[in-house]
Amino acid sequence: MSGPPLAPSEYDGDDVALMYRDAVKGKRRLTSSVLAMEVVVFWLAIIVAIVQDHVSVAAALAVGGALAVGGIVIAAMIRRPWAYLAGGALQVLAIACGFVVPAMFIVGTIFAVLWIVSVRMGDAALRRARQFEAYVGRPPTPTPPSARSKAPTAPTRSDV
Repeated sequence: MSGPPLAPSEYDGDDVALMYRDAVKGKRRLTSSVLAMEVVVFWLAIIVAIVQDHVSVAAALAVGGALAVGGIVIAAMIRRPWAYLAGGALQVLAIACGFVVPAMFIVGTIFAVLWIVSVRMGDAALRRARQFEAYVGRPPTPTPPSARSKAPTAPTRSDV
């Protein structure tokens, strides 16, 4: 069992920045994972719509493909604040697909619940980061732009 946390004076702005970074990355990972799984479901729903519900191939491909591409685009743009609202709208559209493929009422609802849980868990992590910042009493240490964009590279001949 671990003991109490360290005294606030033992932490610095780097620790606060790390908490915020992990919280934001965690929220992005969770929501992107839900969208990625949903893209697969959309592609599978195309087949079901064609085979069992006698929907035309063109209509099924257009609607299912548009939803799948929408999921990919939203997952790619998850850094933007509007992407979370767009992801919520995609969940509504997934449930609405149940009017053509009845199983999508259930599957869409499951993904909507997963979406809500992933967004709420990410928000909870951000709240904990804010609480940690208040506990420490220091703002996060800003990362210089040059450090954010630099990736480690292999040494060149002139470095050796």
